[in-house]
Amino acid sequence: MKSNPEPPPTQQLSFPLEDADLRRDVGRLLQRLTASTKVDLPLVTEAIEFGFKAHDGQLRKNGKPYFIHPVRVALRAAEYDLDTHSIIGCLLHDVIEDTPLQSEDIEDRFGPSVSRLVEALTKVKTSKNLTFYKIFELGNVDFRVILIKLMDRLDNLGDLEALARHKQRRIAAESLALYGEVAHGLGLIEIEEELRGLVFRQIYPRRYQKVLSQLNRLELDRNQPVNQMIDALQQAIDPALILGLTPVKLNPQNFFYLDHAVDRLLSHFVLETKSPLDCYTLLGQVHTCLRNIPLSIRDFISNPRANGWRGITTKVMICGEQVDLQIVTTDFQENNRKGLITLLQDNVYQSENFKQFFQLYLDVSADDNLRIDDVFRSSKALSIQCMTPKGDLIELRYGATILDFAFAVHSELGIKTLGGIVNNIRYPRHKVLEDGMVIQVLTGESVIPDEGWLHHVVMPKSRRELLRFSTKHHE
Repeated sequence: MKSNPEPPPTQQLSFPLEDADLRRDVGRLLQRLTASTKVDLPLVTEAIEFGFKAHDGQLRKNGKPYFIHPVRVALRAAEYDLDTHSIIGCLLHDVIEDTPLQSEDIEDRFGPSVSRLVEALTKVKTSKNLTFYKIFELGNVDFRVILIKLMDRLDNLGDLEALARHKQRRIAAESLALYGEVAHGLGLIEIEEELRGLVFRQIYPRRYQKVLSQLNRLELDRNQPVNQMIDALQQAIDPALILGLTPVKLNPQNFFYLDHAVDRLLSHFVLETKSPLDCYTLLGQVHTCLRNIPLSIRDFISNPRANGWRGITTKVMICGEQVDLQIVTTDFQENNRKGLITLLQDNVYQSENFKQFFQLYLDVSADDNLRIDDVFRSSKALSIQCMTPKGDLIELRYGATILDFAFAVHSELGIKTLGGIVNNIRYPRHKVLEDGMVIQVLTGESVIPDEGWLHHVVMPKSRRELLRFSTKHHE
């Protein structure tokens, strides 16, 4: 006897979904959450009903029911296996902003955690800078705020066709200059790649197709050389150590800013192994058999990048070409792709790795003297890592000085900086730092910053603190 088929997930709802696309996406969300062990499905179902009724009658620019957007954002969160409150926060993230309901209505129904998430994601309509500041300030306490905002932006980028061309370009520019850099800074590689790809594909479709066509042709031409490189690497490595050897090819978005023809296919190779110790063993084996490019080795296992990325990077000659390698454990590789999502899944909402990063964005968002372009340039610049005498790691942009270092440690330290000691040698505060330096900052109580100090800094925080000091002492 045949069993009756399971009813569609949307039959769990107490109201009909007339739009076919909305019904499909709600069904996909409920089906995905049914398999999750960390989600309160009845509570999420209640949130779907709450959000649907709150946005009833509202339409997207493309004519679809507005609520299809929060559902798609929640579906993204579900695919990353986030918790109940995160899913509900996605479903209700526009309720306070776009409906008569207030945070108290959400708190009464779903609790203070969801209410805080939604409140954090609600725009300050009088100021874009204050909106950014609120997102980053609260996101520094609860990373889910940032993550939901990024997923919200990804879904909005998918609907750009319905907007006027000038609005498309404005949203695209903001997405790249801010949200793309946020995703990069927090190690959210998958989200960053999707965001940049969406902007490139939708804002510059002809250039995107041209680049894609060039990459496809190049892949056919380069297939044999890449396979020869793989063979050479396999010969250099003990098979018992290697769990994976993957050539990572460039995507069209890697050529977003280039007008010339695509001339490179391969980004790097990823070598996966079991443990951090095996990473160092692999590095030794590779360098024993293949020529290393001088000064190209970077150890991000003992000194992780500010966005949490861990592994060893190096560059070697293979088959007559310079090739970048990333040597990681399987756990490193997964965590490197997900960034702070790994922390969320472990119910950890704070990390020392991200404090400096968030502070940079708070500095930019809070000060009208600084622009979003400042943070864009700072994020895009090459980074260096320096240390305090106690071993605390400070990540700065290329060209940073002892004065930048001092401000990164503490604002009051920067204001009093005379100079610093590096390798037992005393240097002035404008000394440009190099990767790996250990700096002891020297201070003086009689030191008074002047306008000339602005020429000795490259970090937005340093500039902001100097401008704030100048304004305060000239009032």
